[in-house]
Amino acid sequence: MEENWTILAHNRAIYSRFLNHFTLEQLNTVPKGFNNNIIWNVAHALVTQQLIMYGLSGVTPLVPQEWIDAYKKGTKPERDVSQEQVDQIDKALFSSLNQLKEDLGFNLFKKFQPYATSSKMELDSIDTAFPFILFHDGIHIGSVLALAKLV
Repeated sequence: MEENWTILAHNRAIYSRFLNHFTLEQLNTVPKGFNNNIIWNVAHALVTQQLIMYGLSGVTPLVPQEWIDAYKKGTKPERDVSQEQVDQIDKALFSSLNQLKEDLGFNLFKKFQPYATSSKMELDSIDTAFPFILFHDGIHIGSVLALAKLV
């Protein structure tokens, strides 16, 4: 589990670098041929981690419901986000990471509702959910890298 933790922390640092090195306009730009933008991918990865690890464990996610509604699977950017929202998402990348480490240490995720992902991976515990989150992050980091070349 420690390896998963190290990779997740690294992924969050990558997301944060994008949020801090691109302009607000670049973060909000949806290039031709794409249906989302950099900030959506970052927030979506965070929300997905919260829904899968916390939500499927019966624990209230650490992110606001408005974020869940705006960035969950099946959504797309509906409006530009403000710099304040970008800063809040950036902060949440790390505050939620610290809380996750604490919650894992407290064995908070005892219950888990089985879930089949859209890629057909069966998640049946926090032990299968955590590696999936790393896989999911990799997909969205790849999307951010592609978007970054076009904005």
